[in-house]
Amino acid sequence: MDDKTMQGWLGCWEKKTLPWHNDDVHEAIEKHHEILMTSLTTKNKIFIPLCGKTVDIKWLADRGNEVVGLEASEIAVKDFFTEQNIKYTSEDAPAVKGKLYRSTDNKIKVYCCDLFLFSAEIESGFSGIWDRGSLVAISPADQKRYFELMKTLVHPGIGYLLEMPDRDPGKGDPNKGPFCISFENLQEGFGPDCSVTKLCAVEKLPPKIIQNVPGMKEMNVLRLTFK
Repeated sequence: MDDKTMQGWLGCWEKKTLPWHNDDVHEAIEKHHEILMTSLTTKNKIFIPLCGKTVDIKWLADRGNEVVGLEASEIAVKDFFTEQNIKYTSEDAPAVKGKLYRSTDNKIKVYCCDLFLFSAEIESGFSGIWDRGSLVAISPADQKRYFELMKTLVHPGIGYLLEMPDRDPGKGDPNKGPFCISFENLQEGFGPDCSVTKLCAVEKLPPKIIQNVPGMKEMNVLRLTFK
């Protein structure tokens, strides 16, 4: 992330101003989690970028998946493990200039670092990726870097779900997230090997999330497939 976006993100956690956080498991994960569980021979491994303290991590891990999260805020990471009553350890992770938090049963790992220091050399072999508000939190200046990173983590057959608001681009502050991204931008960013389809619209949106996205018509969950 650029410094301005990073400081804004960290500041929200310090102030406990979390309009995007959902205390419940995301309804799309409850209904469509099997899309992320594409491995038939080994344990499924699911990546959640900019995960915050989402309860989706534990929900997916409780169903036998290995879950790898990434979050810039150490407050968020510690809050997740504490609030979910999960015993954990932490260690330095020099490769990402941050820390690695992991549950003692090794089902959950959360890297606390800058997203753009992560790579397939750190973790790979994902069966699925759940982008719940990660891409739209990235400033337009860094979106190309985001696409390039994610393209190193995907492979043919991977399950990929992405939440993105359908909103009026003329509403809200263009310099403040969540940022507007069109289907065309998404398709262009991932390239010709990616197909984007609308999986569903979110039916139960917390009011605070609606208020945080000016001009939003609906919140969509998209399914990305790669060849």
